[in-house]
Amino acid sequence: MTDCVIRSRIDPFVKVEAMHVFEKMGLTLSEAIRLFVYQSVAEKRIPFSINTPNAVTREAILEAEQGIGLEVTSIEQLRSDWKKMCAK
Repeated sequence: MTDCVIRSRIDPFVKVEAMHVFEKMGLTLSEAIRLFVYQSVAEKRIPFSINTPNAVTREAILEAEQGIGLEVTSIEQLRSDWKKMCAK
């Protein structure tokens, strides 16, 4: 039996972070993905829980998507706020 190739698009930063996580477990990214797929087949489901957002979170997501309650800010303001928060 020959192997088949699965392609997927993922944020490059997330890929690198995942590679570091799996490397600590002695796995390559390909091995981790293979484990996920095999475990999904064995359990006939996604092998971990996926939490759906509650009503409050869903409402916040909708508002954010519509731009409700969002403020225009600058990088400088974000840096200033960050420094204030880190100083506490």
